[in-house]
Amino acid sequence: MSSNSKEIFRGFDEYGPVQVLDDGNQRRLAFGEGDHQSCMLKAAPTQLHYDYTRAMVLALLLNPSAKRALLLGLGAGSLAGFLYQHSQLQLTAVELRQQVIDVAFRYFELPRSKRLAVINENALHYLQRSEPDDFDFIFSDIYTGNGVDDLQLQESYLDMCRECLNHQGWLILNCWREHQTDRDLIEILRSRFSQLYSCTTQSGNWILFAGNSPLPGQKTLQQAAKKLSVRAGFSLQGVIKKLHPL
Repeated sequence: MSSNSKEIFRGFDEYGPVQVLDDGNQRRLAFGEGDHQSCMLKAAPTQLHYDYTRAMVLALLLNPSAKRALLLGLGAGSLAGFLYQHSQLQLTAVELRQQVIDVAFRYFELPRSKRLAVINENALHYLQRSEPDDFDFIFSDIYTGNGVDDLQLQESYLDMCRECLNHQGWLILNCWREHQTDRDLIEILRSRFSQLYSCTTQSGNWILFAGNSPLPGQKTLQQAAKKLSVRAGFSLQGVIKKLHPL
């Protein structure tokens, strides 16, 4: 973010500050000093800016027939907006902080649509009352100003995610590079899913893909990536090369 960024919104809730910063070209959501949760290019609001979100949307290539997706953690809505624009998924986004939801709609062009339900609730509570086999994708991206929320690394949370996925479903988990050595996390996922892949990013995020259906063949993946890249405005072929089994 450039040094001439202006703070165009500042709010507080029980979890801390919520800021929106704007430098004329980019708009960012922050939860504290030096923290950037989300970024929107004002000239292309639905184009994903961060490497980790670009990696997460590889999920669209893993199950092309998917119909329903759950997003746990909304941020400024970058991922939700992309999925809304570039798929026909019925989307449900769960966000703990009402102020973050309000900011996403007001400042980051999160679409208002019957195809996107945004719910103000604790992710764990939402999972507890969800129906089994309800989703094709669960995107877990729960961060605070201090980094990954420990909730999304807990065995009980991961168990509930697994129960809410159908037999072709995928859990996409946004972690940090330090979690690559977390053997407990990896073993928990291996014991619940037959397929486990990871993707590293330049930003330091470590994206995990856990499911029970084999990946499409490499040729099929590359063809699908090429088609989506044209619409998305960035290349997914390079991202696929970073996808490796664990």
